[in-house]
Amino acid sequence: MGNMEEQLKSAYRRVTLLNSNDTDFRVLEYLSEDEGDLETNASYSAVVDKLQMVCSESSMVNAVYFLFRSRDRLLVQGNAGMTSNLLHSYVKEFCADADESTVTWKAAVVDEDPLLVSHSLWNNADYGVVVNLNFAITTLDFEAEDGRTVFFCDEGGTVFTSDGAALLEETGMTLEELRQDKRYEVLESASESYGLVLVEVVEVSSISDVIPFSLRILEGFAIISTILVIPILLWFINRKVNRPLRRLTGAMDQIEDGNLDFRIEQTDGGGIEFDQINRNFNSMMEEVQGLKIDAYEKELERKDIQMKYLNQQIQPHFILNTLNILYSYDEDEYPLMQKLILCLSKYFRYIVRVNSKYVELEKEMEHIRNYFEIQKARFLDAFTFEVEYEEELGSALVPVLLLQNFAENTIKYSLRANEGGCVRVTAEYLEHREDYDYMVVRVVDNGAGLSDDILEKIERFKETGEPQEGLGVGITNSIERLKYIYSDELTDIRFRRDEEMGGTVVEIILPIITGGHNEDTFGG
Repeated sequence: MGNMEEQLKSAYRRVTLLNSNDTDFRVLEYLSEDEGDLETNASYSAVVDKLQMVCSESSMVNAVYFLFRSRDRLLVQGNAGMTSNLLHSYVKEFCADADESTVTWKAAVVDEDPLLVSHSLWNNADYGVVVNLNFAITTLDFEAEDGRTVFFCDEGGTVFTSDGAALLEETGMTLEELRQDKRYEVLESASESYGLVLVEVVEVSSISDVIPFSLRILEGFAIISTILVIPILLWFINRKVNRPLRRLTGAMDQIEDGNLDFRIEQTDGGGIEFDQINRNFNSMMEEVQGLKIDAYEKELERKDIQMKYLNQQIQPHFILNTLNILYSYDEDEYPLMQKLILCLSKYFRYIVRVNSKYVELEKEMEHIRNYFEIQKARFLDAFTFEVEYEEELGSALVPVLLLQNFAENTIKYSLRANEGGCVRVTAEYLEHREDYDYMVVRVVDNGAGLSDDILEKIERFKETGEPQEGLGVGITNSIERLKYIYSDELTDIRFRRDEEMGGTVVEIILPIITGGHNEDTFGG
């Protein structure tokens, strides 16, 4: 429940910031009523892209809306699992009834879809986010088990999500009756801010309580050991990970708000990895302020790409989710805890190289293997992966963190498409052209594959460099980064659908460079 609250607060703050500071929103309020003018206006396209970005940054938020009362113009971006007409109608009705002086959150069932909708009013614009609570249950990664049901309700016991309604219908009882029934264990986590209660109902009969005496002794010993160790472990994680991570994300928020004078104070207790990240952050901000005026915009664009990559690789929610998995392991799963801690340590050690330009291919491939191992701990047997490369290419230099963005996308879309997803990452020799030998690095999944529309937008962005509506920031950022590192003649990145596996194929063509070459001769 806490994870959900943090995501909703973050999305709300992001939308409020756009409404308060972004000039495109103000322009949109005064555009002509003619729909043709609206759809082709640059401000309209920019607003659509920004709202889509808010939805993509939070797995909980399904849609974002803005209602300009003076024009009776409603703009909704996202997919809340229902028809757009029905969603538009409900949003207008909700805004008309909402309290204009405060932030309002309301949960309701709209045509069998349970929604959580927020409302705020600022600068003559109603705005908020929409969450489909059925989708939210799925996003919270609860494992399906016999005798276990998880659902949302309000403080009065009104059930919103479908699994909860099905349970009450099956048992013929109300939620209060389930609480009193000794056949069920009811666990609840309430959120006063959103008027929701997350409920887990477990059948007592599904819990085995037949434990041999010898195991009871071991269990007691393990419990005592865990009680002694957990406070130390929590203190260590909070000191070494949580505090430095919050300090770093807070610094990024300061820079995003325009405070370029902000620096991260160096403190003891953060570990070598976070000290390196903090020094790189402060060094980068010093360089930004020290740029000459005639080169400021170009250099700032390059630094912005670095910041996006740093922000993208840190991923607080990914790291916190991994720590939550680590915390959830039982005492008899100590080997799994060791393995996950080792993988997480390797992950941190590698991402501090985001300020480096190149790394050996074998190290980049090992990082991707390590990343997949962490993801398998989250999703268990939901996917398989293969990471292979020709041995003679191991020492070739490639851009650091070249592949992680594509690895994230393949896992997300292959898991969404079907169970038992498969991801393959390979590197092989391609050919010799003029002064260089070339290799091709491929990332392949068996997901739904890219649509013709997305493929066309990718090619249009590669040709023009202009933002394309609906094209993810990860793809565009990767294309821009390769342009900065290499000249256009030395590299290419291609996207297509795979005829064999049915998913997406990303092919990155790179010159085979070793440590003996002068990087300035091929760098962009």
